[in-house]
Amino acid sequence: MSSDLAALRERLEALVGAGNLTVDGAAYAVDGMVPALVVRPGTQHEVAEVVAACAEARAALVPWGGGTAMAMGNPPRRLEVVVSLERLDRVVEFDPDNLCITVEAGMPLGRLQALVAERQERLPLDPPDADRVTLGGLVAANQSGPCRLLHGTARDWVLGLRVVLPDGTRIHCGGRVIKNVSGYDMNKLFIQSFGTLGIITEVTVKLLPMPVCRATVLGAFTGFAEAAAVLAEVQASFLLPEALELLDPAAADLLQPVLGLDSRGTFALAAGFSGSQSTVDRQVRDLEAMVASRGGHARTFREAESDRAWTAITNVQGGAAPDPRRVVCQLAVPIARTAGMLDSARTRAAAQGLAATVTAHAGSGLVCAALLPGDDLTEAGLAAVTEALREEAVGIGGSLVLLQAPPRFKARVEAWGKPGPSFAIMRRIKAEFDPQDLCSPGRFLGGM
Repeated sequence: MSSDLAALRERLEALVGAGNLTVDGAAYAVDGMVPALVVRPGTQHEVAEVVAACAEARAALVPWGGGTAMAMGNPPRRLEVVVSLERLDRVVEFDPDNLCITVEAGMPLGRLQALVAERQERLPLDPPDADRVTLGGLVAANQSGPCRLLHGTARDWVLGLRVVLPDGTRIHCGGRVIKNVSGYDMNKLFIQSFGTLGIITEVTVKLLPMPVCRATVLGAFTGFAEAAAVLAEVQASFLLPEALELLDPAAADLLQPVLGLDSRGTFALAAGFSGSQSTVDRQVRDLEAMVASRGGHARTFREAESDRAWTAITNVQGGAAPDPRRVVCQLAVPIARTAGMLDSARTRAAAQGLAATVTAHAGSGLVCAALLPGDDLTEAGLAAVTEALREEAVGIGGSLVLLQAPPRFKARVEAWGKPGPSFAIMRRIKAEFDPQDLCSPGRFLGGM
């Protein structure tokens, strides 16, 4: 350890206590880069002091919540310090009558959901691995799940943030009430900033009342055309699903033990409904009829079973056996092209001997493809398939980003793709907020 880092270590120990700082950063490696120091501040004030100390020492830092989105993005150019927010997990203020809650950024989403459920309320955001995702990480990466179809993403639910800027300054954006319309909406600046503009330490979100009734219809089809036809029919109908997920046979097979699909090798279309009993019952009947008219088999789950079904569906990509060679990419395309993009991804993968698991937020235009090379496919071949998918998505007005990939693969395939026309503005904002380039340097779009 250099003398500068040794001095920084002593200062950080004085700020947070020796028990909350470690030099064993292997568990906090980012794309294979191991930090020299891992610090766990216990208060928002301590976060500010830690960041200020790192700024004075010119030490590059990366914030760490639950670690669920750390595989996203480019490898950092430098990494001296990981700032873990695991100790910042307290409720600051809960106002159930006004459907708002303020929590520290290290609060896991699953724990927040359990807390507000006691008052029959919920935050309608459902990213994978909700028990590990923290509120700060969810906002910084703008993570979402199938329910974004009806409820949107973090951008639609965040009322206020507290952020520590790269020089240690603490700022407050937004407010703690729903009717907060004064000034610029600075919240949007930090949502999906991936820790490049500072560290989010506190989050205020809106809540919704718990629905009276919940149900899920899962349709299984022997062919892609039948599943796509029902999807198109749902989208053209008066049905209002909360979530709509299309799964290829590999994904459906992973769900078979949980959801009891009748046979392997089927395509699956899942739709979630919530609301009054009569509204949900009518939509369930209509979708069951649509599935049957295309020769599919429908299963319906209600209440707690519906919740368990969506937990399994949301986490299906994480259900495969871990493999360090796996590449997971997310394609964003026009909604009408979602099913076709799912089919293209699995077809391209099969043609190159790749094992693929492909799912889609079918009403939101997002396709997630997990690709695993066979023994005969080189890393260069896998990169060629990924770039071909990116080219196809870009050609129809979409994009491809890497959610997970080995560091060597990211040297071949840029994690975010080609920057768009707004990139110059983004770089100016980054330079204004972080002139020393110390916060997550290189991890975001264009190596920013």
